[in-house]
Amino acid sequence: MTSESGAHQDGSGHEVGPTLPGRTEMDEAVHVIKDNADRLFAWDYERDRGQLVTLYNKAMSSQWNSVTDLDWATDVDPERLVAEQDSPMLAVTRIAGTLPGSPLSKWSEKEYSKLGIEFFKANLSQFMHGEQGAMMTAAKIVETVPWIDAKYYASTQTWTRPGTPRCSPSTSP
Repeated sequence: MTSESGAHQDGSGHEVGPTLPGRTEMDEAVHVIKDNADRLFAWDYERDRGQLVTLYNKAMSSQWNSVTDLDWATDVDPERLVAEQDSPMLAVTRIAGTLPGSPLSKWSEKEYSKLGIEFFKANLSQFMHGEQGAMMTAAKIVETVPWIDAKYYASTQTWTRPGTPRCSPSTSP
């Protein structure tokens, strides 16, 4: 039996923790990338690189918080966005629909709109994966640079405020 929190219950009705994904599910979701970079642990915590300190301070003050900085009550109408945008991919698809024998020739505006929404989703997915790659790259910089000031600055690119997703409006409160 599983509760709302995702925990399952033992025979006596006590929660025993969340159900863990199986090995196959984990293997499909996680990809290991091996590298041979040395990790540098800094013993000198003196902040003596002024330009990096300034850059770090700017990064810290510029962090945004999606929970407080975005109006999540804003109504988003995907069909309206598709109608208002000038999507080259959707334009090419529409042209393909006019060609003799095209399987798209019988598509209605509703089907083109659905395709436009799928294009939006694909673009957002690319941004999300790009953000993850950028975060991993910045984390690698934290590991490999010898100066604490550079580690501090690079770390600002790998974190967000608690409860703040980097790039995932679908996790809005």
